[in-house]
Amino acid sequence: MLFENRGKIITREQILSYIWDNEENFVNDNTLTVYIKRIREKIENNPNKPEIIKTVRGLGYRIEQ
Repeated sequence: MLFENRGKIITREQILSYIWDNEENFVNDNTLTVYIKRIREKIENNPNKPEIIKTVRGLGYRIEQ
């Protein structure tokens, strides 16, 4: 979802809605944070200073590249 919308801010709510499972079990906000962290660990040169997946405080995330 993030890569399909490069340069656009995707809210945490939009992402949570997108990854909501088919049985409608809630994927909580902390789970999303962990997923983003794990993705960054795989794709970023320095996950502590991300250059690809940027956090937009109070809004969500944006793909830079």
